[in-house]
Amino acid sequence: MGNGKSLGAGRNLQGIKQKRKEVSVRNGNGNQDLSAVATLEGRLEVFPEEILPVVHRETAAPHSDRLAEIVKLLLVELGVDVANQHFRETPERVARFYREFAGGFCVRPETILKTFRSEARELVVVSGIDFFSLCPHHLLVYGGRIHFGYIPNGQIVGVSKIPRLVHALAARPIIQEELVSSIADAFMSVVKPSGCIVKAIGKHDCVAVRGVHCPAVSMTTVTKRGIFEQERLHVEEFDRAITEGQRCVR
Repeated sequence: MGNGKSLGAGRNLQGIKQKRKEVSVRNGNGNQDLSAVATLEGRLEVFPEEILPVVHRETAAPHSDRLAEIVKLLLVELGVDVANQHFRETPERVARFYREFAGGFCVRPETILKTFRSEARELVVVSGIDFFSLCPHHLLVYGGRIHFGYIPNGQIVGVSKIPRLVHALAARPIIQEELVSSIADAFMSVVKPSGCIVKAIGKHDCVAVRGVHCPAVSMTTVTKRGIFEQERLHVEEFDRAITEGQRCVR
C-alpha cells in the first residue's frame, strides 16, 4: 500500500484512484446521450497478512498416495534403488494396478444387468469370457475363461451385460471357487431366471511362478443354481454349447 506494507506474497499495492470519465452510449430512441459513469475515489483497504496468510506451494500440493508410499517402502526393503529411472514411477504404477483390482468390492449388479421382458424359455449361453482376478493368498494374478448359461423366466439380459458382470466381480482379491458363486448369486438375485450355471477355467500365477512352479496347471470351478441343480440334461446342453462356441469363427 502507500505505506509500503506488503500483501500476501509481498507485493506492494498502491492506492488506486479511478478518474471520472465519460462514455458515449445510445438510448432507446437512437439518440446519443453522454452519461457520466460514477467512479470511486480513494484508497483500497487491504487486510493485513495475519488475516490473509501466504499459501505456500508445499501446503497447496495434493497429499501423496499412501498406497504408493507403501509400495516404495516395499521396494526399499527389497534393496531396490528407487531413484533408478526404471523404478521412479513404479510405486504409482503398482498402486494403480492394485486399485484396479479393488473396484469389485463396490459392485452393484442391478446397475449392470439391464433386463428385458421376454417369453424365451430356452437355454442361453455366453461362452469364452476372458477374465482376470487377484489371488487373495498371494496377491498374484490368475485368469482364464468363464462360460455362463441361464434359462430365462420372463426376463433376459443384454448379451454384453454378462461379460460386464464377470469383469466387475472379478476385479478384487477373491478365490476362483467363490468368484463363480458370486457371479451366479448376483445374476439370480437381479434377473431371477429359472436357473443359471457358471464355469471358470483359470491358470494361477501363484501356482505357476512360485511354490510348485507348475505353469501348465489349470483349475476348473462350476457352480449351479435353480433348474441346473435339478436336471442333468440342462448341464449337458450347456457343455455342448460351450464346445460349439469354441468352434465359432467370425
